[in-house]
Amino acid sequence: MKGKPPKADVNARKTKVTELAWLLNVTDSRQSLSDSSPIWVREGCVTSGPPVAFPERHPYCEFNIILEGEGTMLVGNEEAFRVPGDLLLLGPGVPHWGTIQSFPLRSITVYFLPSALIEMGPMSEGIRILRRFTASQALSNRLVRPPKALRTELTALFESMAAEFAGHRFGRDVQLLATLLRSLVLLLRWEESQGIHIGGTSLDVDWHPVFKALEYLREHHAEQVYAKDLARAAGVNESRLKVLFRLALNLSWVKYLQGYRIHRAAALLSEGRLNVTEAALEIGFESLSHFSETFQSFMGESPKSFLRKRRG
Repeated sequence: MKGKPPKADVNARKTKVTELAWLLNVTDSRQSLSDSSPIWVREGCVTSGPPVAFPERHPYCEFNIILEGEGTMLVGNEEAFRVPGDLLLLGPGVPHWGTIQSFPLRSITVYFLPSALIEMGPMSEGIRILRRFTASQALSNRLVRPPKALRTELTALFESMAAEFAGHRFGRDVQLLATLLRSLVLLLRWEESQGIHIGGTSLDVDWHPVFKALEYLREHHAEQVYAKDLARAAGVNESRLKVLFRLALNLSWVKYLQGYRIHRAAALLSEGRLNVTEAALEIGFESLSHFSETFQSFMGESPKSFLRKRRG
């Protein structure tokens, strides 16, 4: 990976072993994301402490901005101080938490499925943007303190996404994706102007077999998928495919497939044409109990509860 800390005044430090107890309390958080709604926005304001949120990780990409207040960001075995205007970029599976030192703390967080960018093509700029989140990197690269003009522009875009998400108007998801992409392009163009190339100026992972594997999973997600067949479709051996998938997405192909199936099921349930059993069968689950358990683990609620809310 090429790159350097976005600015010298963002100082991250390795935490001591005695300061890592919070990692024992990390939980998997879930948002209501699906293929049809791949972006979810949370606007939060904490007026007194301690914060209610628990240490978490999730299978999404996360793009966050602090609007007001100050605090310490904890990511893995590192920590750094955050101030208004600071951005945080996290990939799937990265444990994180924060403490607040100045109230109120206002922030906007945008979660999105990696597939929202993957669908743009294996060698596309979408993959380049995705690598900004999924590349192995220090907290000094994940935490960005942009200059004033860029900070002002990005703050307005985050606020626009929060308002759009809350509005439930026609074309909401299209508008959210367009605004998210504009925000990320602005950030990466600024970084490149500073000589910063996190994830590399070229893709440091061979995406050709990964993308072939993703195509195979999309086409065969409702069938039994075996590692040998997936590797054959990708044109590599099973061990190589496992390594490439982990490097590219920070997820195993099995976990990606589970997420893809569940998000497909959520989209089907949202359409209102199928009941829970029909949706489970449609995406390849033969056991309703297994489907319900997996759905709960990804979406944070049962498929029946999800369907009931959508119909309500």
